Amino acid sequence: MMDALIFRLKFRQLLLLQQISLEPSLNRAARSLNLSQPTASKLLQDMEDDLGAQLFERHSHGLTPTDAGRVAIRHAEKILADLGRLREDLQAVKRGLTGTVSIGAIGAALHEIVTPVLASTTRSHPEISLTLRVTTSDDLMALLQSGRIDIALGRPIEGIGHDLLTIEEISDEPLLVVAGCDNILFQAEALDLNALIHQRWIVQMQPSPLRRAFEGIFTIARLPMPQRLTELSSVLATIDLLTQSDMVSVLPCSLFRMFEKTGMIGELPVSLPDIIGPYHLIRMRDRALSPAAQFVWDALRERAIGKADSGIG
Repeated sequence: MMDALIFRLKFRQLLLLQQISLEPSLNRAARSLNLSQPTASKLLQDMEDDLGAQLFERHSHGLTPTDAGRVAIRHAEKILADLGRLREDLQAVKRGLTGTVSIGAIGAALHEIVTPVLASTTRSHPEISLTLRVTTSDDLMALLQSGRIDIALGRPIEGIGHDLLTIEEISDEPLLVVAGCDNILFQAEALDLNALIHQRWIVQMQPSPLRRAFEGIFTIARLPMPQRLTELSSVLATIDLLTQSDMVSVLPCSLFRMFEKTGMIGELPVSLPDIIGPYHLIRMRDRALSPAAQFVWDALRERAIGKADSGIG
């Protein structure tokens, strides 16, 4: 059955699946791919027949993927991403160590590991094109699974089996309570977590390991969860808001050190448990890296080892 499916499946069907996930209307998806609606409808129906599953619920306002449809979309995105990577790898073979390498990273990995490697790679191998996405570990794992990034620096999350990943530990990352340097809390004679329960906190949006760590800190301390929360997804917005308010936040140590140099924020003397754990260098086990991506992987790994040996951070 699998061999028959491989022979019957058309790349236009994969493209149609991907396009419907972006704009859940068969008519609009067909137009985007320069297909007539009857052709698109037949491609979709043939695919459902071949797979033996309904992929979408049809409504007057468009299409909604079923559970089977979501699985099919995820695999279609991965196959198409691999095909794009194949084209880039073949071009790289012709030209030497070239091609595009897509990296995803949490903010904590940027200053001491990722940006130094990007800078050195552009100097030593100017033909390698680099892309970088900075987001949460949850988003990174989704990007990695779909093939939209080659390498991630973040934390593995629940919902994706570690047997599917190649993982190398990079760095421990203690958390600190921080505030803008003009915050009146720096004048307090004594400060602990209990004193900050009623403070307004800036927290990362859910889902993310840093948000879960924030909640875990108060759970471990057996304290009520702060209720005055401002959710932000941007580190820069967090720093800016800290400098313009009496709010406090929790940041990984390496991120704090990067902004501490500017004199914008400071560390409050509040002891926190080691709860967030180390972050890792991660890639999909079943997806071979291109020569260029392997070079970047090795460079990131060597930078992390050198950082640990020198005691940076």
